[in-house]
Amino acid sequence: MKHLFNTLMLGCILGAGFVGCSEDDSEEVVPEVPTMEEITGIPSDDTAGENPEVGESNTNIPNFNYSVENKDGYTIIRLDLTGIQDPETLEWLRLIGTGSSEQNIWVSVDDNPKGFTVYNSADEMGQSIKADLVFLVDNSGSMSAEADSVAAGISSWAKKLAHSGLDIRFGCVGYGGHVGAQYANPTSKYGITGALNLTTDENLDAYLNRAYSYGTDRTFGYAGDDADSLEVKVLNSYSVAGGECGVQALRFADEHFNFRKGANRIYVNFTDDANYPGGDKEISVDYVKNHWSVSKGTIHTVLSNDSSYINNRLDIGEKSWLMSRYTGGTELYVNQSFSGVSLDDLPVTGAMQNSYIIRFTNVDEFMDGREHRITITVLTLDGKVKAEKTFTIIFGIK
Repeated sequence: MKHLFNTLMLGCILGAGFVGCSEDDSEEVVPEVPTMEEITGIPSDDTAGENPEVGESNTNIPNFNYSVENKDGYTIIRLDLTGIQDPETLEWLRLIGTGSSEQNIWVSVDDNPKGFTVYNSADEMGQSIKADLVFLVDNSGSMSAEADSVAAGISSWAKKLAHSGLDIRFGCVGYGGHVGAQYANPTSKYGITGALNLTTDENLDAYLNRAYSYGTDRTFGYAGDDADSLEVKVLNSYSVAGGECGVQALRFADEHFNFRKGANRIYVNFTDDANYPGGDKEISVDYVKNHWSVSKGTIHTVLSNDSSYINNRLDIGEKSWLMSRYTGGTELYVNQSFSGVSLDDLPVTGAMQNSYIIRFTNVDEFMDGREHRITITVLTLDGKVKAEKTFTIIFGIK
């Protein structure tokens, strides 16, 4: 009998595992099912509070890249966005999400509070920050004083960024230049005068420092394996701008450059003048305001002129820096010679190096192919940093 009892007990231990054994072998143990929080590492929506009221924002919330992940049957939305800056100290915020007494950021979808995690820099997830950075360079005649300094600054800055641990690529679009005899070509009248698709910092440096290239000529002409194709696309796609048109350069890069999936798209627009769409609404600043979707990227502005000069030209042009304000970018105002300016000091440098990853789940009801509103609110414990922005996105279809 003792041998029989031991055999039965061993069978219970080595058998189905979830069936308990008692003397009458009738008690059943209910298995423990892992919760959503345990599987995904994301707090449930039940623990989330509503977005607080912040009043008028005093800092920018940038556009973000979003993607859909899946973990053990759970659909997860991932938002990748660049840094948010304290407007007084200029320090980059460390964001704290759901479940902490120090929470300083909230997320809702269609006014439904979401439980979420925040990773401050992708390094916390064991990844490198991925970014595709495009320089939009005004090469009109009025930029001749600063053109060489801008090109040298771009080359130096790109090299440092490439060796800073970022997973980064670089592109360039020249626009608005006059047609010199050496560089006369039919694309110049379209406002876009040159381009280099996304590539390495070495190839960018080679493009900006080609033989016999100096001043504003540095961003004339096309380079890279698809140089001929890019030039043809200018001829086939664009109307004649009314002058320097950064939005035209922006749209050209957006439509024809090889952006990587999951990379934050970042633009830096170097100009000394207004945006001149020539009456074409498709290349106006208002296009960025009304039609530039959140995942298309953030635009930063470096303006080498007094903004009052541009304000006096608004009868034919537009405030070029508004592209940054509409997309959560930063603005830098420098002297016309561009002297004493280090692009290392651009706010966008810190923004890239202090990026965030936000992850939330329980989104099946929003995976319907329709537009939904994501509201992000930032409010520090001391109340000194406050911002809110609502984005319209389509998550996709489950």
